Amino acid sequence: MKAKILYFLLLVSVGVSVSLYVLTNYDLVEKGSVSSNSDSLELPASEHVIEEENTYGSDATNEIVDKKPETEPADTEYIYYLTDDKIIEAINDGKETDEVFRESFKLPLLSSTSKDSTFEYMDVFINTPYRLVTAHSYNQYMLYDKTASIDDVMSLINYNSISFAAYVQRGTARMLATELIQDGTVIESYKINNTVKGDMKMIYFSVDAIDFREPAILKIFEKSNPSNYSEYQISFEDHVK
Repeated sequence: MKAKILYFLLLVSVGVSVSLYVLTNYDLVEKGSVSSNSDSLELPASEHVIEEENTYGSDATNEIVDKKPETEPADTEYIYYLTDDKIIEAINDGKETDEVFRESFKLPLLSSTSKDSTFEYMDVFINTPYRLVTAHSYNQYMLYDKTASIDDVMSLINYNSISFAAYVQRGTARMLATELIQDGTVIESYKINNTVKGDMKMIYFSVDAIDFREPAILKIFEKSNPSNYSEYQISFEDHVK
């Protein structure tokens, strides 16, 4: 049993690193990623990412759920589950992706209490398996003139966790903390990564802790002053492809 758990954790770690590598190269130059260089090839994510603990709380008076991903097999009823046909569709979409398609994974801004540039130049995306496969396919096709295969993208697909990518001004990622709020409950992330450049923050949540039938809010706030924040609306069904 211990060996199986260690093997699972290794797979998750590899998947996280590959996902970050894919996203740092994906052409997502929106106003919130003004410092990104999407045309350059980054080093492996493990050399470009710093993990941090999510120990910062906002002023929200909500219940808190802290839940790490389980190791059970994928549930085919999961809202973002991909059949082989869907994976092939995502690979093909990646070769033809455009700004309109990428915007479909962007979270709308719900409210903000700060006009500081830290929050003004910020874009947040939900990293569904479909988006990650599409991003990898795009990179393979644009950088290497290669069409990705199902085997190529399997390491990107993790049905036990869901992540969000916040593209921020360079150097500000470590200054910010996050909360996922659903039905008055704060769902704690189990992993947070910041790029070394400080221009992207990746936040990971356990799938089991979220009700994907209900809307949620991703709150991003200053660690030093939690009253400065922006909230992004999440309607999970809107991002099903």
